[in-house]
Amino acid sequence: MSYTTVNYHDVEPAAGAMHFLREPLECDHVGVTVVDCDPGWTGKEHDHAERDHEEVYLLVEGAATVAVDDEELELEPGDAVRISPDATRQIRNGDAESTLVLAGAP
Repeated sequence: MSYTTVNYHDVEPAAGAMHFLREPLECDHVGVTVVDCDPGWTGKEHDHAERDHEEVYLLVEGAATVAVDDEELELEPGDAVRISPDATRQIRNGDAESTLVLAGAP
């Protein structure tokens, strides 16, 4: 088959918010994660230097802050940010529910 489909709501969330879709979609080169953040949710601080994995974060709805290294980026719906593999990053949600789509490769 030349395609795979999945509804992210059918994927059990990790850390209470993150729906990792790489395996359900059988992706070889790209990771996709949907993050449904409750008010006040904070993600794990991390980087992807070991895997040389860059990411793009797209805020679909709500309001969230993405900390990249020592800089705080306030995102509004429609905002996207590319983060290099060696940069430390962390999502911090605001006072309302938010949804982000994260894409990364390889």
